[in-house]
Amino acid sequence: MRENILVCVSNPNNAERLAQRGKILKDAFQGEGYILSVENQKDEDLDFNELQTKFLFESLAEKYGLQMLSKYSEGKKIAKVIADAAQQYKITQIILGQAVQTKLERLVKHSLINDLFELLEGVDVHVVEVTRKIHDPSEDWDKGFPAQLVKKGSEYHLTIGEKHEKGIDGIFFKELSSDFSNGFFVIQKDKNHEVVRIHHGVVDSDILGKE
Repeated sequence: MRENILVCVSNPNNAERLAQRGKILKDAFQGEGYILSVENQKDEDLDFNELQTKFLFESLAEKYGLQMLSKYSEGKKIAKVIADAAQQYKITQIILGQAVQTKLERLVKHSLINDLFELLEGVDVHVVEVTRKIHDPSEDWDKGFPAQLVKKGSEYHLTIGEKHEKGIDGIFFKELSSDFSNGFFVIQKDKNHEVVRIHHGVVDSDILGKE
């Protein structure tokens, strides 16, 4: 029976474990698999650490053959955003991570799972026990080092150890779990900075071409 799997992630400490579970179910049911991250802010308003987390989720999606979904909540409850995505992508299995709760926490905290059951029908929810550990984004990324972006044709390529007159200077942060030149490049502009995603050594958007 073909079924579609939705993995919901929020804490990067637990995201890989959930992604692994999603891949197992996806392969078993021969359906589509997705990773969903619900953002409280639009992409352009994310801070430096939030961007790192977003890029990490995208890397896990690629690693485990899942499609990445990033949804801006627009003030809606997380359960509503998840339910909308489940309906849009015809999801039949949802994977969530949840830390073990004390009796007091169970009494006072609203249950995301109960909200989902109220909003969805015919969807199985898998709850995976996860750690409470607070995530430190710096643990997932190499220490930044100087690099350049050099335009080749219509694309900007990451260049390390070479200096090009027309290159764009910045700091490259490599994702530690990747074998490729994946990570993000920070361009300093006066007192502000601009962050672009690097995918296999190439800027993965045309933002620089719009300048």
